[in-house]
Amino acid sequence: MKTRLTKGFSFIISTTGKVLRAQPGRKAGAAVVVKSKPLIYLIASLFGVLQVIAAELPEDEIQMNMNGYFDNFGVKIVYPDLSVRKSISATTSINGRYLIDIITAASTRSQFNNVYSYQNVESGIDAFTSATRKDTALGHGGGDDFPDETRHEVAFGITQLIGETTVSINNIFSTENDYDSKTIAASVSIPFAKKNTIVNAGIVKSWDRSFPQTRAWTAGKDVLSLSLGMSQIFSVKFLAQAEVFYSNMSGFLPDPYQVVTVANFDSNSLAYFEPRYPDDRKRYAAGMRGIYKTGEPSSLQLGYRYYGDSWDINSHTLSGLFQYSFYEDDLILGLGIRYYTQAAASFFKENYTAEEEYMAVDPKLKEMYSSEFQLNATINGGIIPLINNEDIKLSTRVHFFHRYTDAPDWHSRNTDLRAFIFSLGFRYLY
Repeated sequence: MKTRLTKGFSFIISTTGKVLRAQPGRKAGAAVVVKSKPLIYLIASLFGVLQVIAAELPEDEIQMNMNGYFDNFGVKIVYPDLSVRKSISATTSINGRYLIDIITAASTRSQFNNVYSYQNVESGIDAFTSATRKDTALGHGGGDDFPDETRHEVAFGITQLIGETTVSINNIFSTENDYDSKTIAASVSIPFAKKNTIVNAGIVKSWDRSFPQTRAWTAGKDVLSLSLGMSQIFSVKFLAQAEVFYSNMSGFLPDPYQVVTVANFDSNSLAYFEPRYPDDRKRYAAGMRGIYKTGEPSSLQLGYRYYGDSWDINSHTLSGLFQYSFYEDDLILGLGIRYYTQAAASFFKENYTAEEEYMAVDPKLKEMYSSEFQLNATINGGIIPLINNEDIKLSTRVHFFHRYTDAPDWHSRNTDLRAFIFSLGFRYLY
């Protein structure tokens, strides 16, 4: 299918499919560390733009990335990763990946004593917990001097060609001191109309366990996600995509390190509670994206995505990316922008004066808007004198992110989140 595209258009495909792969899954929550990265990675890799190249195995490659995230809420994340892909026959390719997260988050170091724990009550133990409590009988949990996290993630998968159809299965195993996750995913890509139309379908299932350091309990979460998409090449200058997504989450859904403060003005007292959410959440989204070759060396990508869920959150995302290539695609520069706006969850309140059935302080459940600016560059090693190898590609990506919420963050008390995100990549084709 690559032969149907001019060289100037093929770089559009090769440089847009990995945009989400290196994004930190915790970005949206900032000081709240969200344990959803494996799902984000799989959705991005299974249903990205690269899937338009169907009935072809991915290239044999070694990819190394150094990624980072820093914000004004006290979150610092450094996460290098290494991935390898190898064809073992004309129709079969295998891949493996290792990633390590090194995370510092001010919210996880905070000390809140006498927090009322709903999970404790359900487990039949003392309803009130202390941030300094240590319970080693369960083999985990309890407070210690190192609440910040180091997460290890191992992934492996296989891609199989069956005639014109591409089938992929991937597994991810992730563990850290207070959370672990197991994920399996499968996808299928089927070409039609002389490979000008590609239909993608996939399923992702994950099983997570949370055992926070400042609590004595263990809680589970299951996530099932389905995705269906279609890519269509209309001409050598225009490519369009559409996708629908559905996900069902069940189990323990809050961030256990967050604390809801209830201010009783009658008694002039404060009480602290764990967040309490509904036990399930159904999410759905639909989006479309168009990529147009504006000139021999340039392209413009525009996209829109709608999201809604059973908690009454709905959001709209607009995105744009302009890319320009030099030296016959040996150097590609990109400039992108993304704007996001959402409504608050039905049960979210800025302040609580009494205990309620559901209580939340997570900034991701507030009414908000955000903007993001992206700069990226990809360089072929063949034009670098010291390297002089066309099988090597170097890449860099920088994002500047800003989010505003009407209600201040529960921990930092800021309404504005500002973050800097970077990625440096090395790719070797062999």
